[in-house]
Amino acid sequence: MKKSVLLSLLSFGISLLYAPELNSQVVIPIKDNLHNAKTIHLSEIASDVTFVPLETTDDCLLGNDCYIQYVDGQIFVSSDILYRFDGKTGKFLNKIGSKGQGPGEYLNSFRYTVNPATKRIYVLQFKDMLEYDYDGKYLRTLPADNHNVGTCCMLNENQLLYANDAYNNTVENLAPQLYTVDLQKGKIVGKIASPVEKKLRGALNLSSFDFFYPYKGQVYFKGSFQDEIYLVQSPKKKVAAYVCDRGYLKAGYDKKNAEIDPRNRMKGIQIQNIFETDKYLLLSYVYEKNSYQGVFDKADHSFVNAVTGEGKAGLENDLISAPAVYIAPFQISPDGIIVNAINAGYLSEHRKDFKIANPGLPFREAEWNRMLDSLTEDSNPVIILIAVKPGN
Repeated sequence: MKKSVLLSLLSFGISLLYAPELNSQVVIPIKDNLHNAKTIHLSEIASDVTFVPLETTDDCLLGNDCYIQYVDGQIFVSSDILYRFDGKTGKFLNKIGSKGQGPGEYLNSFRYTVNPATKRIYVLQFKDMLEYDYDGKYLRTLPADNHNVGTCCMLNENQLLYANDAYNNTVENLAPQLYTVDLQKGKIVGKIASPVEKKLRGALNLSSFDFFYPYKGQVYFKGSFQDEIYLVQSPKKKVAAYVCDRGYLKAGYDKKNAEIDPRNRMKGIQIQNIFETDKYLLLSYVYEKNSYQGVFDKADHSFVNAVTGEGKAGLENDLISAPAVYIAPFQISPDGIIVNAINAGYLSEHRKDFKIANPGLPFREAEWNRMLDSLTEDSNPVIILIAVKPGN
């Protein structure tokens, strides 16, 4: 009996050590439900599915690794160069800026965000950010503290928020992690410190990253080294809204440069993206090189991993004869639309594998089949836009 009590107290102490805020925040019980799988159909969450084949021309040939934003009826795709497409037809409209080291040029366009209120695009570089209009014209350069290689988003129509990965390479206590730039004043107006412990600083992280996600006009932030999901309330304040209970299934970030060895990567639970609805949090994550599509019910605080009938991660697509839906990293919409990008060659090759008997959206099914007939293995990706049911 004494031994049992001692073990219980020890277990409780360990849980507090790894997640000190579990008692005060909404807990997402990932670790305890790692093997809790359930088939969830897309029709349970979504009301409609539309698809946009991106036009393929000599001026816009996209690779497989793209950062995609669907915003303001436009599709922006970063694939070395930043491109803009019509959000309904997929017609290629123009490039945004150009790659290079000259004035108004960027070395990398991967980290960018769009301001639909002013129809401006901001591309982050290591020490500043570049502003362009929708037509791709360079307008000005704005400040960003040195070595900014983090993610970014719009905090509101006048302020841009970004995460500075450089906090991980400093021994400074409470090093700044989030910065806000006032776009009218053209300067940084707010900083929020990182709670990451000093002992984790300098660890090489190759399997996860910081990211923002929008929900109901507000911005949430998940740091790569953190369990907490924060609501950013202002340029100088964030509060923890959720805590991802990964327990002891974390990567060993306290071991400096542990992930240089590929055998050490993906050892812990690494959350890659989050999409929030009124009822659910959809959390995409990897663990030991396997992908998972977690579904957290906000009402009863239950957690399951969505799988298809074949046991693969994702929401079973019963609306059209298309692949299962997985909330992939770097595919976002601030408008409450789930964005998926699928390689055209893959669709053409595996078309028969996705055929279903009674699609929930038969008129979309007919459109989908006509679109598939037009694809070749060299076509640009197809963007699938999934509308969430009202109140779901």
